[in-house]
Amino acid sequence: MKEKLKTILLFILVGSSLMMTQQLWIKLPNGITGILTTQASATIDYNISDMIVPNKYLINFGQNLKTMLYDASKYNIWNNSRVIITEALGSRTIRTEELQMDYKPENSGDRMITFYFPEKMSTYILTRAWEVDDPNSIMDTMPNIEKISIGIGSGNPFFVFSGEGRHLKATDNSLNFTDIITELNKIEDLKEYDYYYSLSEVFETTQDEIFIPYEIKQSLPIVYVTNEVPVMEDVEKNLLAERFLDKNIDYIRQVVESNGSTIYIYDNKVLKFNLNGTIEYFHSLEERISERNLFLSLTSASEFISTKAVSAKGMYLAKTEEISSEGNLGYRFTFRYRIRGIPVLLGNKEVQEYVQIESYNNQVRSYKQLFRTETELSISNLLDRRTILSSFDVIDSNYQFLENKFLEQSGQARMDYGEDLTQLVLSSIEDISISFFDPNLKDKEERLIGVWQIRAHDKVYAFNAYTGALVYER
Repeated sequence: MKEKLKTILLFILVGSSLMMTQQLWIKLPNGITGILTTQASATIDYNISDMIVPNKYLINFGQNLKTMLYDASKYNIWNNSRVIITEALGSRTIRTEELQMDYKPENSGDRMITFYFPEKMSTYILTRAWEVDDPNSIMDTMPNIEKISIGIGSGNPFFVFSGEGRHLKATDNSLNFTDIITELNKIEDLKEYDYYYSLSEVFETTQDEIFIPYEIKQSLPIVYVTNEVPVMEDVEKNLLAERFLDKNIDYIRQVVESNGSTIYIYDNKVLKFNLNGTIEYFHSLEERISERNLFLSLTSASEFISTKAVSAKGMYLAKTEEISSEGNLGYRFTFRYRIRGIPVLLGNKEVQEYVQIESYNNQVRSYKQLFRTETELSISNLLDRRTILSSFDVIDSNYQFLENKFLEQSGQARMDYGEDLTQLVLSSIEDISISFFDPNLKDKEERLIGVWQIRAHDKVYAFNAYTGALVYER
């Protein structure tokens, strides 16, 4: 109790009330020690466009041959596509037509690539992030986008912008799709992919926009991670404090609590290192923010990451929320993380996200992250020799569990649904993705677990990709 009181009093001294939400961040290789020692004042080239990347990519090769990709770095498919999508958003010769609400680009039969964003994205933010100087009517017609499809079949190539149940088809014969077609052909010719089928093709369900494989040929890399903060030396903490607080360590007040936490204070800024591997930064607002600006707030967040964070590689924007504090209006941005192109799901129920930033237009009020880095081991480039279960097998072996959860959520009994129960249970699945699961139980060399992450009835379930056993529920 005394330590908690001490911490509260310290934050009161700088005029900043603690918003004790729990968040964290995992970081890719490059140890903190080496980076901070040699580049204490270095910055990271990380802008808004780096934040906005698809979560996964469905490729339809035609003739009902589909695959799902997660690691965009393996191919140049996203970079090439983003260039031409940017051109389309600013084209003066673009032609658009709204498609029927039941149109499903993934099942259209065309050779097509569909890019899924982790959350609904503001088209205005996309145009600003991708430096579209004079956006065309697409921005006004489709203010929010959840996925973008590019059709490159036998006819003229086209785009489909989808969001909030609407689909806008856009065509422009002046745009050059050669690079995308070349990349798609390269992926198809290599044949290093698994075949995916819609859920309705393998189960009795109406869910035909979720895709799963019957079998998996590829395995996942072996990855270990380590918490940096618990093993960080004082000199390393001092360097980070100087970076976050913008002041030489000689002018920064330092308090070490009896539980081992370290607090640095300068003026109205506070930086705290916690033994659980998280750091927390607070900066009381210096002016009243009575009107929130999404783009300005997101820009401030990206600049803060560029100048303060040690590494931003793998981070992506996963959630945007409007917030307020003492009459000030701002945004809370949640970031998640990928390792080797695979999304990482954190297993700590107290600290559920990798990084959260509270941004009020031109000022970041709080920033919380976990210094958890990939451990460089001799086996780090090896793939797991075990065979990954397909998501079909995982659903099949865990159907009874999913049914029980469905009934628990609905509050009804099995007899109330009769023969329709199985279809309703499977139709309640909202998304299925391959992921890494980080139990976050060890400070050093903890191995990440490959999982199939299933989102259904407002919950996330993670099943071991090799055994099918449930390892996490949130």
